[in-house]
Amino acid sequence: MSEVSDVPGVRFGIAAALAVLIVIRVAAQEKPAEMVGGCPAEPLAFHACALQKARTFNPPRTPGGKPDLQGYWRSRLTQAFSVEGVPADEPLIHDPIMPWEAAPPEVIDPADRKIPYQPWAAAIGRRGVNFTQYVDPRTTCSTAGIPRLALQDANQILQPWGDQYVLWAFEDHHNQRVIAMDGRPPVGPAIKTWNGLARGRWEGNTLVIETTNLNGYNWIDDAGNFYTDAVRVTERLTLIDPDTIDFTATFEDPKAYTRPWTVAWALVRAKEPGFELLEEACREGERSLDRIRETTGMKFYFGEPWRGR
Repeated sequence: MSEVSDVPGVRFGIAAALAVLIVIRVAAQEKPAEMVGGCPAEPLAFHACALQKARTFNPPRTPGGKPDLQGYWRSRLTQAFSVEGVPADEPLIHDPIMPWEAAPPEVIDPADRKIPYQPWAAAIGRRGVNFTQYVDPRTTCSTAGIPRLALQDANQILQPWGDQYVLWAFEDHHNQRVIAMDGRPPVGPAIKTWNGLARGRWEGNTLVIETTNLNGYNWIDDAGNFYTDAVRVTERLTLIDPDTIDFTATFEDPKAYTRPWTVAWALVRAKEPGFELLEEACREGERSLDRIRETTGMKFYFGEPWRGR
């Protein structure tokens, strides 16, 4: 069996296929399998199924003929604790203040479903230096970052007439992303921002968003997993039915990782009558950060600890 993939940067071979079959079989033995968009409710199994469904689904179109992703969306098959998953014997599941929840990894590539850190970076991420010594930048009311915003709370996708931009609005900390679809060139490496600079394009029915120029201050999850300012994040959004998007994000960062790696989850349409995004004005109402620092002795993350690598 040769390696097969419909998503650049993600290769599915014998090991990955067997992993999907094991996930489905175990779920069937333990309880009736939950489904998301007609696919198994586990990131790796969902994504493999979604690739097949996307081949035959003809999505609705904008007036300009592009796939119409507009609407309100919520993430599924996600958790904020660790993209590498939370095992059932994790002690933090019993934390009395902020308990974690057992969950499978969101990482779907590489096959071991772990972030392929360089040794120095592994000591900082993966509940290392970041988790033990620093305050999560999101706790300071900064943005959750890319792609963490897409799994926090509800979001909305808009495609203005002319298809020159895609607008992505998030309830989390009231963030917005403006994704240029007009082929404009990059701005150069000197400019760094919290959410980076996004350039989009269509590959068939898939919206591809490449984001660079990130400042590297964001974490990927609560465990302190991270990237540096050298990262390129490539997100892919593909409708597999009228109400389900197959979402993947691939991270390339030669400073921190030994190879690219990918996460996956679902975005499911919010269809409640009158649904809308609310403003989460975190900065105006935040009063707990000073108490967190006084109690824990943790430091602000900005500028540390990976700078100079």
